[in-house]
Amino acid sequence: MFRLSLAALLVLTLSAAARDRNVDETALRFYAAQGQVKRVEAEGKRLAALHPGWTLPEDIWTARPGQADEKPLWALFSSDDIDGLKRAIAERRRAEPGWQPSDDLARKLRHKELRKAVLAKAGSAQWLSVAELAGDFGKGSDVDDVELAWAVAEGLARSDRQPEAFALYGAILTRRSDPRERSATIQKAIGLLPMVDVELLLAMGKTDAAGSPEFAALALDITRGRISAVLHDERKGGLDPAELAAFEAQARTSENANEAALVAWLALKQNRPGDALGWFKLAIARGGDAMVAHGLAHTLLRLGKRREAEEVAFAWREPLVNNAILFIDVLEGELTQPSPPAIEPERLARYARVTLDSRSGEGAQALGWYAYNACQFETALDWFQRASAWLPKEATIYGQALALQRLKRGKDLSELINRYDGLFPKVVALALPDQRNEIPGPCDPQPAARTASFDAGRSGLTAAIRIPQPAGTLASDASLAMKRAGFPAAVSPENPLRYPGASRSGDMLRPRAPEARPLVARRVGGVAPMPYEPLGFTLLPGWNGQTGPSDIATAERAPARGTLWAETAGQAQGTTRTSPAPERESSPADAAANRFRR
Repeated sequence: MFRLSLAALLVLTLSAAARDRNVDETALRFYAAQGQVKRVEAEGKRLAALHPGWTLPEDIWTARPGQADEKPLWALFSSDDIDGLKRAIAERRRAEPGWQPSDDLARKLRHKELRKAVLAKAGSAQWLSVAELAGDFGKGSDVDDVELAWAVAEGLARSDRQPEAFALYGAILTRRSDPRERSATIQKAIGLLPMVDVELLLAMGKTDAAGSPEFAALALDITRGRISAVLHDERKGGLDPAELAAFEAQARTSENANEAALVAWLALKQNRPGDALGWFKLAIARGGDAMVAHGLAHTLLRLGKRREAEEVAFAWREPLVNNAILFIDVLEGELTQPSPPAIEPERLARYARVTLDSRSGEGAQALGWYAYNACQFETALDWFQRASAWLPKEATIYGQALALQRLKRGKDLSELINRYDGLFPKVVALALPDQRNEIPGPCDPQPAARTASFDAGRSGLTAAIRIPQPAGTLASDASLAMKRAGFPAAVSPENPLRYPGASRSGDMLRPRAPEARPLVARRVGGVAPMPYEPLGFTLLPGWNGQTGPSDIATAERAPARGTLWAETAGQAQGTTRTSPAPERESSPADAAANRFRR
């Protein structure tokens, strides 16, 4: 049953020999075709000794031999005329019903089609398609075509299938002996896999007679990967000092700014800002980008050089939004102090311009507090209005309410408090005067004994500096004083500055049409009584009919563990509080907050 014509056997063995560029399986296939089991075993052992990682082909006993007249088909295959080959096979099947090409030709044809499709998708960075096309190839069963294996491994790695990519890289290192292929495999893995996986691949390297590791030439690439792992908190241990010193020596002479930047980020990560400063400056001098400048600014902040950090962040604000945000944050700390320092008008004007261009709620509220503490209440109100439109948080709304109090705009204050009814208790509390702990502020008349100290603390801020105003200030009716009867009341929830009248790119939304609002907020399950409820005001019933402030027993679901609702429930049931009360958001005027409750 194993007898074959000489021509058929010749085609079979020649085509099979082409299966691997390094392994000649001609004799093996010949013995298998003759049914000589012992000779197949002996030849298999010989090939395995010559080619580490080579295994006996799975189809050695089942491969269907080709026919002598397959030579034209192989010619088409060798010339990469895949379409012509498919047409020739189809014509042969029509002419000879039941005929099939040899297993070797069919397998190689599938492989070549896969190779063409995968490399085309990889060339256009369609990595998900690469991973899908790979199929069983991605399991590492065949890495004879190492270029295809690399493309598939990259597709798997970039498709969040790192374990499969790791297995394929491992198969390449196990079955391929070419030093260049093995080194290239490690280099590709460093750029695509977590360093913990790369370390396992490095352990598969060989050692020469002198004891030198196989991948010693890749030491800098390996160190670069380990530094990146440290920066991403993926490496628990540190770096070998000698290894790091070698990388630093290379970074000092390299024209690549990223080398110095990588050392700088590592120094900053290890809390060595003095070392990081020099490396970041070197990286900038060699053409470092906006992200390098971002690291430089953070390093300057760590060293207490806030003004220098501000200048760096401003200079690089346009290429990277992180720098614009950092620029706002740096000066915000000075602007929001209860007794802020005098700041040059040019710096304030620049800060205001960046704030308006970026619509920064943080920047606007900082300017609001700076103007408020400088007793420039109209300007403070203008900035707080914008801050509450861009970033409505408690400190911002509270500042806006305080500015309205100072300007005696009772109607606007009542509307603001009603708008945030039930959301910011600190703002709502302004409607409930408490005269017990009033503390005079820097803009209040001071006792004679305190006047000198207040004047010294303000550093001439009110008289010397005018805080810039945003354009387009909204007119407001200040004729009505706030009365208790005006709270709570139905008001629009919208801030009029949220959608500017002037058309701007990005303003895709517009204010909604006016709609009827409920008189007061509705009850929410688990919410404690609001400050005004003891005075006779009540909330409307909740969606489930609940009217009490903390009727947890009738709620449809228990409060989530660790939430304020859960703490309220525990207090209502007389249980012991197990977690500290959360700190309320503070504002620059907290120290003298009670003095404005009038």
